Amino acid sequence: MSWQIHPRYPLVVAANRDEFYARPTQAAHFWDEHPEILAGRDMEYGGSWLGVSRRGRFAAVTNLRNIVSDGEQSRGQLVRDFLLSDAPPQHFFDHLEQSKTHYRPFNFIASDGEQLLRTDNTTPGWQQLDPGYHVLGNLPQHHPYPKAEKGLRDFAAVEEHHHDHRALLAFLGDDTITDPNGDDLQQAISCRFVRSPDYGTRCSTIVQRSVEGRMEVWEQNYRNGRAEQPPQYFLID
Repeated sequence: MSWQIHPRYPLVVAANRDEFYARPTQAAHFWDEHPEILAGRDMEYGGSWLGVSRRGRFAAVTNLRNIVSDGEQSRGQLVRDFLLSDAPPQHFFDHLEQSKTHYRPFNFIASDGEQLLRTDNTTPGWQQLDPGYHVLGNLPQHHPYPKAEKGLRDFAAVEEHHHDHRALLAFLGDDTITDPNGDDLQQAISCRFVRSPDYGTRCSTIVQRSVEGRMEVWEQNYRNGRAEQPPQYFLID
């Protein structure tokens, strides 16, 4: 993602959701009981991995692989709760400090358009991110991660030369292996676009927040690695 770099779009997000193909999911939509939320939905626990709100808020969460935790709450609730909240991000994150070990391992990032904050539940505290390019992956923030490092480089190149949702969706479709020394599954999940027999990229999402606060969202859904239909487009003025 880029934060306060582009003169027209201070927040630009490009994200893949990787999940088991059998896990029941709804594509991005305005939720019936919370019509201010635009997000996909995990039908197992009711939360989301990424979403925006009509108030200009954005949130996304990932799991953390190979992290032992006693927490049982669904991390997807964090996205829902932030999008529903009116609290400034720093207040939301301060409150989360008291309970974040109750959740399954996560990286979490959120913005109200004025600030972009990040936290996880492997270390105490949270960060307010400076202008620049940032990445949220499935390992702790400062863990060496070739997939994330390549993603940052490639995203910056797209943003500098092609700022366009089609170019960003193509960027998300990259299937270059960044860990050639692992087993078949490790090689598969080292790709930006993941394909394996039972697990892989389920959707690609682009979010752009303009300087006026307008939110544009594109989502491309996949079934077993194949696009189901043209990308959905949503506009929140």
